[in-house]
Amino acid sequence: MKESLAARWLESCDLQVENISISDPEPDQVQIKVGSAGICGSDLHYVRRDKAVTIGAIPGHEIGGVLSAVGSNVKHVQEGDMVGVEPVVRCGTCRYCMNGSYHVCHDRAIVGETFDGGMSEYVNTPGYTAFKAPQGFDAELSALAEPLTCSVYGLERVELRFHETALIIGAGTVGLGALINVKALGARAIIIARHPQQQKLARELGADEVLGDDDSGRKRLDELVKLDAIDLAIETVGGHGDTLNQALCSVRPLGRVLVLGVFFRPTIEFKSFKIMDRAIFGAVLYGNMSGKANYQMALEILTDHGEVARQLVTHRFGLEDVNQGFAAALDKSQQSVKVHIQPGA
Repeated sequence: MKESLAARWLESCDLQVENISISDPEPDQVQIKVGSAGICGSDLHYVRRDKAVTIGAIPGHEIGGVLSAVGSNVKHVQEGDMVGVEPVVRCGTCRYCMNGSYHVCHDRAIVGETFDGGMSEYVNTPGYTAFKAPQGFDAELSALAEPLTCSVYGLERVELRFHETALIIGAGTVGLGALINVKALGARAIIIARHPQQQKLARELGADEVLGDDDSGRKRLDELVKLDAIDLAIETVGGHGDTLNQALCSVRPLGRVLVLGVFFRPTIEFKSFKIMDRAIFGAVLYGNMSGKANYQMALEILTDHGEVARQLVTHRFGLEDVNQGFAAALDKSQQSVKVHIQPGA
């Protein structure tokens, strides 16, 4: 049993930092001393009240840290290893789990949502969620693997090729993560970025073109559409916008649309003619459909592109300042992209 500081959701959608007790890990669990936990856009949906919080739950599913204890049945990692967490909890026995599609398991749950997460000094997770980080990784870099994995899976689904051009709509963490992965595959990347700090970072991350959400950007996008230049449009915004139709109208005939954003509109109207000769793919979470976990792929991408990807982390806060961290993540005037909570900092 360990004493741990942890941030818990209140009914007000604020977080309260308090002392809790963490039990020793069960035989199939590991215990992580958390070094860094990212604030995800899905966490911000709770603050915006798009989703109801589970009062008393500990958020944080983007986790990096060192194993402080390992259950007796866990053999692939050991105490002292630096790990990242693939936070998908599943049954392990259904048809989806058996073929590696555990992200659509009907009993799926998420560390940091259904189970207590990483905004705590210590957290216990199922042993299979812990992936040993490559040599030289720290907790911050390990935690970045999770948001990158979302687009790794999506790009695997759409089979992006090195000679193709991808348009990325949105330059938050998911969009910029998609940019890193598109460039890692050798493809051309064009990104639409609203805020100046996002535009600057997109250029630093290797975007071939950065379009503003303004008249000049829209004019350039119209030119690209007329040239049938866009093979794949990646929607990363979601929410309540019309960005899915923007993606459909941007991609060339026989092109593909990849939806990574999570929408909160009950229905979305499509431009019906556009869906007749374009394919739409959705990608929620990730799995292991090809014999290698998408999360492992993300770790390997970070091995080669880690210091570039680290630029996504613009703000860092100690656990005691978790509400200040959430405020920074919400307020783009603070030039935030990815905010990390770092217990013990």
